[in-house]
Amino acid sequence: MPALDGAESMTKAFSRWLPCATLFAWSFIFLYFYFSGRIHTLLHPIFRPFALVAGSIMLLLAACFLFIPATAECCTDESCGHALGRGIGGRLLTFLILLLPMCAAAAFSPGGAGATRAAALASSAAAANSAAANTSSVTEPALPTQDGSTPAPQPAQAQQPEPTDYLKKSKEGNIILQVIDLLYAAQDTSLRGDFENKRVEFIGQYMPDTVNNANGKRFKVVRMLMVCCAADARPVAAVVESDQPSSIPEMSWVKVVGDATFPIEGGRNLAVVKAKSVTVTDPPEETMLY
Repeated sequence: MPALDGAESMTKAFSRWLPCATLFAWSFIFLYFYFSGRIHTLLHPIFRPFALVAGSIMLLLAACFLFIPATAECCTDESCGHALGRGIGGRLLTFLILLLPMCAAAAFSPGGAGATRAAALASSAAAANSAAANTSSVTEPALPTQDGSTPAPQPAQAQQPEPTDYLKKSKEGNIILQVIDLLYAAQDTSLRGDFENKRVEFIGQYMPDTVNNANGKRFKVVRMLMVCCAADARPVAAVVESDQPSSIPEMSWVKVVGDATFPIEGGRNLAVVKAKSVTVTDPPEETMLY
């Protein structure tokens, strides 16, 4: 019958074009995120090439479906076990199930962490683990010689370079570090010695401090730390203290130059940078820390 023949032709057409369209759409989304740079906020650099490979393979498969049409005999008769695939509506539904979630995620996913989430998690970051205990400085006395005399003092060795000589510095001589470095230094005695009372500079996003700010001079500089992907990204924050009032909008990118200090507050060392200057700056190429 003409009506049945028309439905069969439509089913065959959908069998050919829907797989091609699905693969092409998925390929486009993967490649768009990769080449537009939006993938930087979603994946660790190690995993980004896999998105390029997956998108390229899907594009190749879509081209195969386009230029090498497959037979559509499977879902055109009653003996086929794919009940949903025998009708036009069923094929469209399958197509939408595969495509709509991915398109919606690509269209509406934010380009970065929102201020609300960052503020909530940064507050919990302020309750970090207690600082490690200082190491002992006991010096063992020299052992006597065989005749019982005191051993002669050893000649002084060449002066070792300062630990900060190995750290990256700006042209002004400031130690360039990341927010996470200050948090590590607050818990590690040797690393703390590299930064304490030294002039440092770092960048991050400005956020008012509502947890530990009795004098009203403190704010936080926040960065997102990613281990694998956006699902495990969490903010890490350093405390900055400045005598200058600030009208910087929340979550703006700022560059802080100041002296790193590690006062004991609440029974633990807390990294507090005494700011000499706080300026609005452009975001870095990699907004995440890894």
